[in-house]
Order: sequence, then C-alpha cells, then structure tokens
Amino acid sequence: MKGLVVYYSKYGNGKIIAEAIASGLRETGHDIAVSDVGEKDTGPDFDFIVVGSPTRAGRMMGSVKRFIGRELKQAAWKGKKFIAFGTGFRPKGSGKFDQMGAKSAEKVYDAIRKAGLEPMMEAQKFFVKDMQGPLEEGEQERAVELGRSVGRLIRTG
Repeated sequence: MKGLVVYYSKYGNGKIIAEAIASGLRETGHDIAVSDVGEKDTGPDFDFIVVGSPTRAGRMMGSVKRFIGRELKQAAWKGKKFIAFGTGFRPKGSGKFDQMGAKSAEKVYDAIRKAGLEPMMEAQKFFVKDMQGPLEEGEQERAVELGRSVGRLIRTG
C-alpha cells in the first residue's frame, strides 16, 4: 500500500519519529512518502496517512491543524486510515503543565477523525527529555517498531 507520513518538527524530534515510523513501514513492503507539513502537493493519492506534531501548551502546532483543515478534509481522504502521533514531555507532577505531556497526539487524532478518516489505533505518544530534546532513550526504536507492526497489520488486512 501507499502511505504518507506528515510531520511538523521545531527541534527535529518529530522528524526523527516520522522517519523512524516510515522506515518500519517500508521494511514491511509499503511505499511510503515522508513530508514536512508545510510542503505542498501531498494530495490524497495515498491509502493511509500518519500525522505528527510536537506539543505546545497541551496542543498540536498550528501548522498541523491547518494541514488537517486544508488537506485531510478533502472528500478523497474520507474513510481512509490514519495514525496520529505527538512528541512532548512524559506527564509527571500535578501542575497545570505537568499533565500535558505529548497531548498533541490526542489533538491530532481528534482533528483527523473529525475530518472523516478512520483511526488504525489510539494516538501514539513519543517522549523527549527536555523542551528541545533529545528524545528519551528507546523512542526512535519504538517508532520503527510501530511502523513495522502497522505495516504487518495493513498487509494482512
């Protein structure tokens, strides 16, 4: 199948995760394109999509929200499968911002579902050590494995 992995990455962590997911999908025989959310001509000529955003104040980035509104609300995307992912801090204490870790994954998921696409799984969260990263140990490998497992799932049906 043909898939598109779209991401926004301020500090490079989202790009690393997007490319790792794409790598796992390719290992299972899928034709995968990877695109920054700002690139044009992504078009609906894909069987499924993976979309990711960093978390900022518990939300997805505006450019990802605009991409979903501009591209994924097109009739050609309706009913196609998707995966949403987000990067951010691991939730910790009870403060206002301490509970927001990687919440963008849920926001991306909700927006894509409202656009009429069908989720393949729950929102996927990947964690960073600090505001600018790096990713926590093992997160890149976990993203590759996510791509592999989704790739096998899609292939078998």
